[in-house]
Amino acid sequence: MPQSADFQKILRESKNPLGTSVLLILSWIALSDENLDKSELEQLNQIAAASKSGSSLEPLLDLIKSRNTYAIRLASQVIKQHFTGEKGKLFLEMAIQMSIADGYLLPSENHILRFLADLLQISKLSLSEVFTEYTGRPLPDYSDPSYATYWTSRSSESKNQSKSHNLSKEDEAMSILGVRKGASMYEIKKAYRRLAQIHHPDKFSTLGDEAKEAAKINFQRIKDAYDYLVAYA
Repeated sequence: MPQSADFQKILRESKNPLGTSVLLILSWIALSDENLDKSELEQLNQIAAASKSGSSLEPLLDLIKSRNTYAIRLASQVIKQHFTGEKGKLFLEMAIQMSIADGYLLPSENHILRFLADLLQISKLSLSEVFTEYTGRPLPDYSDPSYATYWTSRSSESKNQSKSHNLSKEDEAMSILGVRKGASMYEIKKAYRRLAQIHHPDKFSTLGDEAKEAAKINFQRIKDAYDYLVAYA
């Protein structure tokens, strides 16, 4: 069977083609660096389990691993058809959540966000504004080789840092909340309140079960980061 038919078959057999398309795009973001770590796989499995599409995650991951651009284009068109206006912006917000879940924004993830913004007819300015709202930092230019390290805010780190770099638990929590090392408890609480409001899972309920579950996972990550910093302050 030609690759172009693989995802068509999956969509035909899906109980919810939109949900299946959302899951594929989230898998694309998670695998954009060609490495799916344990936490990313667990997150995708949770989203797939919450989905009512009936689609298995493994075939979708196989499509991404094989660089099946047809599947990505087809899933993108399904999403474009259903997510217009405010829903389009919400989906972009969810994609940002997935992209920065590990505390980094890598070149491949940056390109995907810009692709999705263009797909959903969201301007570069609006993308940058949403990104800044979510992270407290401006969207890096994708030609800047340093933005993989941008998130750690450590000048002594190499500019070639990748997702494989192991942050300390404190640095990871700081990164998730978008605060710099040495931030006061007031700054940490302020960041948490802001993020808890804009990342609340109920906000994404109109996008379907997959989106709501992804938001729920991200919301819990924010709460865990906050709880850690409060406990060990």
